[in-house]
Amino acid sequence: MREFSESWRVWRENYIPDWEAAGPDAEFDLHAGQSPLLPRGWVHNPYVADTGEGSVRLTFAIRERTPVWLAEKLIAGAIEEPAFRRIILPGEISGAALAERVHETRDALVRFLAALDVAELALLVRQAAVTELEYTT
Repeated sequence: MREFSESWRVWRENYIPDWEAAGPDAEFDLHAGQSPLLPRGWVHNPYVADTGEGSVRLTFAIRERTPVWLAEKLIAGAIEEPAFRRIILPGEISGAALAERVHETRDALVRFLAALDVAELALLVRQAAVTELEYTT
C-alpha cells in the first residue's frame, strides 16, 4: 500500500473544507486507559474535550501486511526467469500487441506461481515479515 492514499501523494486543497462541511462519520469518547486503533489512511482529528485534564496522544505506525505485500513476495523470484526479463518494445505498448503481451505475461505468471513450493515460500515470507526494516507496504 506504499502509494495508496498516502496523504502527501494525493493531497487536494479542498480536503479540509470538504471534511469540515461533511462533519465526522463517527465520534468516540475515550477514557483513561483506552486506545483507538485506526487503519492507515483513516482521516482523524483527535482532541481533548475537557481541557482541564492532561492528555497524551501517541501515534504508532504498525507494519501492516496486505495481500498485495504477499503477492509481491510470491512474484519476487520471477525476475530469475528469462521470460520476465524480456524487453517490451515501444511498438508493443499499444493495441493488439499490448493485449497479446499482457496475455502472455499473465499466462507465464500463472505457470510460475503454480510451480512454487508453497511450504518453502511460506518460510521465506515469514522471515521477511519479521526482518524487513524498510516500511514498504
